[in-house]
Amino acid sequence: MQFQEKRATVFGVNRSGIAAAKLLKACGATVTVTDARDADALEMEIAALEDCSKPGEACNLYKKFFGGHPTECIAEADFIVVSPGVPLDIPILCEARARHLPILAELEVAASICPAPIVAITGTKGKSTTTLLTAAMLRAGGKFPNVCVAGNIGVALAAEVQSLTNQDIVVVEASSFQLESTVTFHPKVSVVLNLSRDHLDRHGTMAAYRAAKQKISDNQTAADWLILNGSDASVKDFAASTAANVLYFTDTGVPEDSSVSGVFSEGSEFLAQWKGARKRICDIGDIPLRGRHNVQNVLAAIGVALVLGVTETQIRKALQQFDRSHPALSHAFEPVRTLTDVEFIDDSKATNVAAVKAALESIENTQVVLIMGGYDKGNDYAPLREIVRAKVKTAVMLGEYTQQIEKTFVNTTDIVKAKTMVEAVKIAYKHASPGDIVLLSPANASFDMYTDYKARGSDFKAAVDALQPLH
Repeated sequence: MQFQEKRATVFGVNRSGIAAAKLLKACGATVTVTDARDADALEMEIAALEDCSKPGEACNLYKKFFGGHPTECIAEADFIVVSPGVPLDIPILCEARARHLPILAELEVAASICPAPIVAITGTKGKSTTTLLTAAMLRAGGKFPNVCVAGNIGVALAAEVQSLTNQDIVVVEASSFQLESTVTFHPKVSVVLNLSRDHLDRHGTMAAYRAAKQKISDNQTAADWLILNGSDASVKDFAASTAANVLYFTDTGVPEDSSVSGVFSEGSEFLAQWKGARKRICDIGDIPLRGRHNVQNVLAAIGVALVLGVTETQIRKALQQFDRSHPALSHAFEPVRTLTDVEFIDDSKATNVAAVKAALESIENTQVVLIMGGYDKGNDYAPLREIVRAKVKTAVMLGEYTQQIEKTFVNTTDIVKAKTMVEAVKIAYKHASPGDIVLLSPANASFDMYTDYKARGSDFKAAVDALQPLH
């Protein structure tokens, strides 16, 4: 009832904005929508918003402003809802704040009326993988009639809440863009995987980025759980500012302090210190995903499963039967092809430095030809210098903003530039020897050349599939 007869303006006619507008309308609100794009560019989105059978059909369930955000779009609003892709510092939102209008994320609106408990997962990298692993383990546990997956992973929470009950559970992938405009967001279990420099083009500073991430646990109580990466000092510090119970995960062995609750990898085993006892959960061979970076993702998911009552046997079953075909796992350290003993790996989803570092750390005993570049979000590439020096024989620069990468990598590896993905792949293959890996792991967003990382990854796959043997 909290939105009945309220007036809302939703910014951004995309997946989240459409879901938020429909949910608010269903809850009795009067809804205005606005988008910087013009109506011609939004035909499909408008049809989806209005539930019309085809683009161009006349429907008028919402008041609409396209091609910009005039002051009229907020003139009658009681509150604003922002889609994740809408920057909070655009002039019209500055004006909304001056008018003391609440500015809420779609996630905030949806969670505020969600009847099911929420597991929320955030971090600079690994969110999608951990979200899907967690959902698989909770389904294997059999405790919840419906385990729903939503959020940044592809389905807005606002599109799901009306079909949920208090007996279900929802696993939400939460980005910093979604979290920064939350106020009352209160997960039953929250997870912080890692924290490293990213999205500074949006947040401005690491302090602001961290503050957005920390909102995942701001409203948690002593009845809740916060699961933290004990190997990441900046994440471990979140424990100092929460009322929730804390469980740690780490891939650096079991801590000496037996009172620390957590999930740990030691040698080839995954172990838990839980409820005063140490127990074996599974072996590293049970992990269905390639790469050392996925060890931490699995440990985090096991942590959620334990606090929600899933047994070790059920966890192992979920891992052994895990289906990595979900679209969210495409372009995430995904093998594409092996040609003349050169392996090609699509890691287009690696849009920050931490993700590239994790990918390179996952490659052992072989040399790498690395394709990098794209839209720079304020990256610091210095953390890659030593691993590039050790593992990368050639770095192929692709994209509009590669100068800073090139400057950072001076005297660490050979650098070659390419103008297109086809050219980059051909150059990489030419520089690779049998036994090497050609890795697309850009460390940047794709917006200089592509609509998103998926389009970039698909272009890489197509270029690789078109290659003819050289060796």
